[in-house]
Amino acid sequence: MIIVFGSNVLDLFFQQADLPPKDKALFIDNHVEAPGGKGANQAIAAARAGSKVRFYGALGEGGHGRQMYKNLAKNNIDISGIRFFDMPSGLATIFVDEKDGTHRIVVSQGANLMAKQDFVPDSDIDEDTILLVQGELAIEETEKLIKRVKEKGGKTVMNFAPAIQPLSEELLRNLNVLVLNEYEAEAVGNQYSMDVSDKKQLAKDLNDRFDLTTIITLGPDGAVTAAKGNVFETPALKVKPIDTVGAGDAFTGYICAALDRGETIETAVYEAIIAGSITCTKIGAQTALPYKEDVIQTIKNGAKTQAL
Repeated sequence: MIIVFGSNVLDLFFQQADLPPKDKALFIDNHVEAPGGKGANQAIAAARAGSKVRFYGALGEGGHGRQMYKNLAKNNIDISGIRFFDMPSGLATIFVDEKDGTHRIVVSQGANLMAKQDFVPDSDIDEDTILLVQGELAIEETEKLIKRVKEKGGKTVMNFAPAIQPLSEELLRNLNVLVLNEYEAEAVGNQYSMDVSDKKQLAKDLNDRFDLTTIITLGPDGAVTAAKGNVFETPALKVKPIDTVGAGDAFTGYICAALDRGETIETAVYEAIIAGSITCTKIGAQTALPYKEDVIQTIKNGAKTQAL
């Protein structure tokens, strides 16, 4: 089973590349409201990839919190680990550039700040557990949970997004898999005085120093992976991006689902690349996350990657 300790955030999407000037108002025709948060997004991605997923986190008592709670249940997530607090739920405003699908995001954490690692009982952790965490919750709580799962023989996976808190050496050594985009990789590399100019070498350096599988996603250039001293590159599918918001979450969720099935890291990255690429062709975060059937059909239609 995959356990996700992560965030829930209500996303408000605006198809607008630039903010208005100071003291000015900008009127647009419409916006999109959808449940999000990296924890919730990745949990749903893993569930759509075919895994059983249990979510641990915090929501506000208001309507937004109840909306996100029901949404996770609707997506076949075990929601028994969620707790409610008398405060607002997390909220994000997302400005999407219609020309290239890139985005700018402002997040209010809200109830996510109340999430604690002891929400997860010891009885839910064993050698078959895959723990998935991100960078949106308090790093101290995340680090403690990673250590607990590692000590009980489970696998630990972290998507360090956003990279706003330093990662201790102990945390990195307790991880099995670390997923980073280019900017997050540079943040970790700079913290440990590594050369960040060559992402392939950086992935290898992180793998060598901390003995953890390191995956660095490179947008339209795919991903580079360093595992057990070996390094390989996986190209992305050639797609026309509409919205890149959920691509990293699809990628990470599918990585965990493949590992949960016992697949190799090469197969896991291959499937994850396809899932992330598909996500870029649709609007939204959770609404764009592909189902297992979508990925399988894309593979059948001739999607190819190769280890270089």
